Amino acid sequence: MRRLLLLLLETVRQLRSRTVKRTVLLAAVGDVNSPATWSGIPFHFLQAARGAGLINQGLALSASGRDWRIRRLAWNARSVLKGDHHGGYQYSPGFLERLWERDRRRLGGSVIVNCFQLFPDSIVLDSTIEKWFFIDQTLTQLFDFYGERRKIGSSIAADAVAREREGYLASAGVIAHSRWAADNVIFGYGVPPEKVHVATPGASLDEAEYECWERERAKEPRRAPNRPEELRLVFVGKDWRRKGLDRLLAAFGLARKLGLRATLRVIGVARRAIPAKYRDCDGVEWAGFIDKRNHASEFINAVASCDLGCLLSRAEAGGIAFREYHALGLGALGSNVGGAAEHMIPEASLLMPPESSDEEIARALLALQREPERLLSMRRHAWERRRTALWRESISRLMTFWPHAPD
Repeated sequence: MRRLLLLLLETVRQLRSRTVKRTVLLAAVGDVNSPATWSGIPFHFLQAARGAGLINQGLALSASGRDWRIRRLAWNARSVLKGDHHGGYQYSPGFLERLWERDRRRLGGSVIVNCFQLFPDSIVLDSTIEKWFFIDQTLTQLFDFYGERRKIGSSIAADAVAREREGYLASAGVIAHSRWAADNVIFGYGVPPEKVHVATPGASLDEAEYECWERERAKEPRRAPNRPEELRLVFVGKDWRRKGLDRLLAAFGLARKLGLRATLRVIGVARRAIPAKYRDCDGVEWAGFIDKRNHASEFINAVASCDLGCLLSRAEAGGIAFREYHALGLGALGSNVGGAAEHMIPEASLLMPPESSDEEIARALLALQREPERLLSMRRHAWERRRTALWRESISRLMTFWPHAPD
């Protein structure tokens, strides 16, 4: 009965949307107007989509501060007393209703693109609101692929997935970052294929600084990658374990012992944050965290001055770092997991099986040294197609199915 009601509400929504010009809003758990929210994806999406006339405004759904910490602690305590796992507050109906509470009254009649997998039930059931999702993965993929189910428990996960399915069915459409995620929406959640789309996000780079860098590079005549005397690797990421920094360091150290002439720049992870056995590898530069908002030029130059961007993730829904590597003309070395391969330019990338050993990764690095033309080819393809890794390309793809495109 509930599913039938959702379908009826969707029919009413479609009839209304054909005749009324509506305000389009972007939302996430957090302030989409800040690049600090979710790797900067909502922020850069908002900037590009607003510039193209697709989205009018971003919502600041903040869940930070003392009151929110107290609510989370209280919810966790109640869950433990009930015999449930600790964690998962952000998936609860109470959290979502309170998160949207401040803006709820002004949302009627609007179009909302949600970068989180759940709307509050009150919005799911509101037929005046046209609902869209823009997700990197489903909650089922997050819970199982990223191991979140073990942390929050099966009952909380099952309840969240059930409400997620209702939200998708009540929506006008689900935009996935990859076909990997889109297929799970269709086959795992029963969402009609015609409601599911794919638009890979662009690099989280400051547009003005990127264009300035691109102009400076274009001034150099016949700018093409030179044969490097030393292979310059770079890693960008914060979650060192999931992103496989330990695997990269182990393989890098082994490869150097076998004759690799290379350096590795690590951006986003402090040296002290990783296990001691990986901290003293020769040839590693620990650049620390570089703020892409306030030090955008420094970040761009730190990455662009390298040859090969690396991300050997154990689990990866996408990998915005791949988009940044390619946008800056780098080749990429990555694990073939989740939707990662769909964030890479095939001719500019080297994919490794997720179960690859340190020795196999080391051999792949040594092969690039023995066959420099392969690396040069990867970099040439990346440079030629660099703009396909930007948000403008993502918006162009979205325009092919977005019903609220400007006239």
